[in-house]
Amino acid sequence: MFKAKKTYFKVKNFTIGKSADVFVIAEIGINHSGDFKKCKKLIHAASKAGADAAKIQTIDVDESYTKNSQSYIAFKNKNFSNNELVKLKSYANNLGIVFFSTPGDLKSLIRLIKIKMPIIKISSGLSTNFPLIGEALKKKIPLIISTGFSTKNDLIDLKKFLNKFKSKKIVILKCTSNYPAKPNSIDLNSIKFLKEKFNLSVGYSDHTLGDTAPIAAVSLGATVIEKHFTLNKKQKGADHKISMEPKEFEVMVKKIRITEKMLGKGIFEENKEIIKKRKMFLRCLVAKKDIKKGDIFSLENIGFFRHPNGNSGLEPKYFYTLKNKKSKIKLKKGEIFKSSYIKLYKKNL
Repeated sequence: MFKAKKTYFKVKNFTIGKSADVFVIAEIGINHSGDFKKCKKLIHAASKAGADAAKIQTIDVDESYTKNSQSYIAFKNKNFSNNELVKLKSYANNLGIVFFSTPGDLKSLIRLIKIKMPIIKISSGLSTNFPLIGEALKKKIPLIISTGFSTKNDLIDLKKFLNKFKSKKIVILKCTSNYPAKPNSIDLNSIKFLKEKFNLSVGYSDHTLGDTAPIAAVSLGATVIEKHFTLNKKQKGADHKISMEPKEFEVMVKKIRITEKMLGKGIFEENKEIIKKRKMFLRCLVAKKDIKKGDIFSLENIGFFRHPNGNSGLEPKYFYTLKNKKSKIKLKKGEIFKSSYIKLYKKNL
């Protein structure tokens, strides 16, 4: 049977990889439009909404896209300087959340390493970019890798490459890279497949509308949730329409925290309150009519009742111990079969 190793790790004050403590990321991306003050507002709003982290994208367009392509135009002038990134990281740190970024290219990765980003996110479009992933792993930086564009062969190759570095500070994200993604394209059950495939922590990066998919993903074992975040969905830009505004994000986080509590430890732990109530609700063996010594026990004279004084007698499972046996005692109608009675038939237990 598959048994996952402990793959959680610490980043700042957060433990990433535990199902009882889901790491929730507000994906700002480039929803800041390259405006430093706006980015700070987004980080602040993400913090207030309950996010554990705020993430942006750091991309040198001349290193990542051909000129005049749609992506080149979308990402042009959206970068921050190293000094600005340090200030944003410090600002987030003061708010108690993690600030990190997705590098779009090696040059941007080197910048992020230089300013000591606590985590590096590898986007779905870069999950086959092993030179980029390798450089990050050499520096022993925790990685979050999205699989939105991956084929099964890509996953095999990625696993082989990651195994060379023997790092457990990696989270694999289940993702469907459609914007927005339709419910029938999500395949959340593959979270389990990814866990078994990589033997690493697995999370979920969401591109659906609403919070149903992230909540469901948590219930299936996702330990990281990434959701696009904006101040206003009506703004122009590729990601705003599929992003959550602060109030929606806050509701999602609250649902995630409730789901964590509902999931429990997964060991069928006995509930103290239920144990106390148990005897009041379980049935016990009761004489359906007067039983004389020598009478044969059967369904004719033994019933299963919830008793007003609680189940202080024999549980129904002991009926088969008594069935077809001769009664060695007298019982009046309505009398409970006490646990001491069963000792009379000890040989049959």
